[in-house]
Amino acid sequence: MCGCAVEKEGDVLIRCSGGLICGAQRKESIRHFASRNALDIDGMGERIVEQLVDAELVRDVSDLFVLEASTLMSLDRMGVKSAEKLVASIARSRRTTLPKFLYALGIREVGEATALQLANHFGDLMLLQEASVETLVAVPDVGPIVAEHIVSFFANRANIDLLSRLAARGVSWPAITVVSPESKPLAGQTVVITGTLEKLSRNEAKARLIALGAKVAGSVSKSTTIVYAGPGAGSKLAKATELGVEVADEAALLALLAALETTSDAPKKAP
Repeated sequence: MCGCAVEKEGDVLIRCSGGLICGAQRKESIRHFASRNALDIDGMGERIVEQLVDAELVRDVSDLFVLEASTLMSLDRMGVKSAEKLVASIARSRRTTLPKFLYALGIREVGEATALQLANHFGDLMLLQEASVETLVAVPDVGPIVAEHIVSFFANRANIDLLSRLAARGVSWPAITVVSPESKPLAGQTVVITGTLEKLSRNEAKARLIALGAKVAGSVSKSTTIVYAGPGAGSKLAKATELGVEVADEAALLALLAALETTSDAPKKAP
């Protein structure tokens, strides 16, 4: 074990709470951190991660940001161009968003949708770090168990030290302006999503709509404002047509999100 506290699940399973700084979980945490929906480090595949960790070139995710092409060229099947391309990809990943960064941290049960909710609710990583369980459960989709996981993560000094190293190595994101629910652009609107979405996950779409003030419902009624329907839409689409509720496709949803989601250009670094 890495020396971190362990968490008991049920009557049998014992899980280490070390996460990003747990040696036993190191490879998986780096793979997750670099994945497409996290910091999106193109070229940082499973084989590369295995070699970096086995060669002790990377001990935690902050070490990724000091890798040089000459070091990467020592890896199996890594030529000059591939090494330079990976270094450039790592450099680009320094500029991310707070939701992606929170998801990348791998906090237990904090997926993409929850990370987005947390980012939009607090707007600042430091405020999230200092949040209590009581404060966290006020965030949509965050229950007591998830709140405990978040508090436990930020109570770990090693995790805080890691955040500091990431900031020192240039990881940053645009600041988020937190607004009251009543002033959000989709306040008072009820949205239903049905069918298959091809460009984003259902959970991400739901979280982004909620962040803009909408209520995302599971069924269509007279109070529904709009139904976004993808391929395979069935009874909900039929119900919307019957009730005369507006129906739009995924392209319209993406256009709406792009038009309404605005952030400041000022960079915000991990504390």
